[in-house]
Amino acid sequence: MRLALASGLRLGAGTTRRAELLLLQSYLLGSLGTAEDRSTAESLQVLLLAGGLHAEEEGEGAPKRRRFSTAAEAPAAQRADEADLFLAPLAQRLRLYVQTGEGDCGVSTFLPQRAMPRSIFPRSVRSGKLHLWPNPNSCCLGGLQVVGHAGQPLALALRHSSKGEKQMDWLLKSWQKQHLAPLWPELLMNKAEVAAPRRAAAPNAFNIDLSPEAEKVLLFSGNSKSAEWELIAGEESASPLGQKDVLSVCIPSFQEEPCILLVDSQDLSVQMLKFAVETRV
Repeated sequence: MRLALASGLRLGAGTTRRAELLLLQSYLLGSLGTAEDRSTAESLQVLLLAGGLHAEEEGEGAPKRRRFSTAAEAPAAQRADEADLFLAPLAQRLRLYVQTGEGDCGVSTFLPQRAMPRSIFPRSVRSGKLHLWPNPNSCCLGGLQVVGHAGQPLALALRHSSKGEKQMDWLLKSWQKQHLAPLWPELLMNKAEVAAPRRAAAPNAFNIDLSPEAEKVLLFSGNSKSAEWELIAGEESASPLGQKDVLSVCIPSFQEEPCILLVDSQDLSVQMLKFAVETRV
């Protein structure tokens, strides 16, 4: 199985990279590039979008974003509609796994975040291939356990880290601790939600609970500043369920670095593809 990973498309704003996104869409549909490029695109089965699908409100005059937004609001509706139009053709060919992230429509900004409502994807859901994920999330795709978040815990950790620590350092720490948010919960939840797990023994959404059936693990963080990946061989893995190969991936925000990462679930190899538009003076 081959997967394409992306995040931070930020559809629906004046600053959206529409030209690069059209190239991305054309590539994933197998209609862009050389014969080799098209063959690679046709081998893809899954597209994972790790948060940041919708653009956030922009400009100094924009009102402060509410903790909850709905598709009934005109700006949110426009962002949601543009995202659905972009995804609908892709959902005809690929299995789409779309995770909630910062700024996405129809959800709270507090973590953990619920999956976005299916009602804001009226075209894409018709294919039956659209899967909406909460943030964070863990899912077993065949023998590959895919676990990760849309990037907020990693961004928070970097803001409170000492100099010299990088995004991959924190992602690897998450794996070692079997917990996706090293600074959980005080800096990520409101006070009521922080106290709730102590009153009721609710499961921690950020715990890394691996499936015994999983042969390999893809650990990801979306909306990163740049693309990074590192493969941890099974003998070096800290998994409590035995030695599993773990691929740790920082998926860049497409808005910052217009690219996608292609992952082969068999050997956990990674290929980065960049989408650039030439500008003529």
